Amino acid sequence: MNKAQHSRLRIVLTILFSLLAVCTTLLAALRIWHISCSRKESALLQAEGYQFAAADGSHALSYCRAGAENAKHILITIADTGENDLSVQLALMSEYLGNNAMIVCIDRAGCGLSGDSTQPQTAEQIVSDYRTALQNANIQPPYVLLPHAEGGLYAVYWQSLFPEEIEGVFFLSGTSLKRPAEDQEPAGTFSRLTAWLGFERLMGIPQQLPPDYPPALQETARILNLRSAAAAAQISERKLLEENRSTVSENIVTNDIPKAFIDTAAFQNTADWLEADNWERSFMQMPDFSDEERAACAVKAIENGKQSANVLRPYLDRLGNCQYYALTGSRYIHMQKPMQCAVLLSQFLAALDEE
Repeated sequence: MNKAQHSRLRIVLTILFSLLAVCTTLLAALRIWHISCSRKESALLQAEGYQFAAADGSHALSYCRAGAENAKHILITIADTGENDLSVQLALMSEYLGNNAMIVCIDRAGCGLSGDSTQPQTAEQIVSDYRTALQNANIQPPYVLLPHAEGGLYAVYWQSLFPEEIEGVFFLSGTSLKRPAEDQEPAGTFSRLTAWLGFERLMGIPQQLPPDYPPALQETARILNLRSAAAAAQISERKLLEENRSTVSENIVTNDIPKAFIDTAAFQNTADWLEADNWERSFMQMPDFSDEERAACAVKAIENGKQSANVLRPYLDRLGNCQYYALTGSRYIHMQKPMQCAVLLSQFLAALDEE
C-alpha cells in the first residue's frame, strides 16, 4: 500500500468512526430521553390512581380501582395476552355498573406499568403473581374474576385450584381451549431493541381506543402501550401460550361457582359481522380488504358462528354452572357495546346476591 492509498484509508476510517460515534451518541440520547419520559408518565399515572403491589419475585404489579370502594363485589380483571390498557378499555363499561361493584384492573408482569420479570410466565406463575399482589395490596377475596379473551385461561386455572377465593367468573369475549389463539408471534430481537431504545415513542404508536373515548383516556392508553415489545414477561407468555392451555385443560375442576360466558363469535348474519368489522376499522390498523374479500370473510364467520355454541358447550360443561350469552361483535365487545356488557354483568352480580 503506497502513501496515497494509506492516506485515503485513514480518511475513510476516520469518517466511519466519526459516524459510529454520532450514531452511538444519538441512540444513547434517545434511550435517556425515553427513560426520562417513562418516569414522568409513570408518576403522572400514579397521581391518577395507579398503584403497585409486590408479586412473586422482585417485581411489582400495577393496578387501579374503579367504582365504589366499599362495594359488595370485587371484580378482578385478567387481561388478554399482551394487553396493556384493559384498565382504560373498561372505562365506559364501568360507568354503567353503578355502585354495586369495584373493578380492580391489575396488570401482569411486563404489562402496563407493572415491573418486568424473567421468570417463565406459566399459568402457575401468572396466577401466583395475581394472588400475591392482591394480598399485598390488602384486597381480600372473595373475588369475581373478569377475564378478557385469553385471560380466561388464568381465570379457569384460578377458580379450579382456589375455588374458596372465587365467587364468580364473567368471561368477556371468552375463548375456549380448542379455539385457535389470535395473538401475534413474540417480538423479535430487533423489535425488542428498538422498543427498549424508545423508537416507538419517537415514531408514535397507532391509536389504541375507539374515537369516542376522551383524549385523556387515549393518552393513558398510549402511555401503557409504549413498552410492550421490550417486556421479557410478555415474550415468555406468548411462547408458553400453548403449554399454558394444556396445563389449564389438565387442571380444570368442574364446580358450582357461578360463571357467565360472552360469545362474540356467534354471528348469524352478514350485517352483524360487518358492524363489528366496520367498528374495528374505525381505529385499528387492519388489512385493506375489497368488498368481495370482506363478503367472503363474513360468510366464513357466519358458518363458524352457527356452530359456535355447540363448539363451546363441552368446554362450558367442564367448567360447570356456566351461563352462555351470544353477544356478537368485536373481541373488544366491552368497548364496542359497553352498555350491553354492563347489563349482563349487572344481572350476573344480582344473581350472586340472591344465592
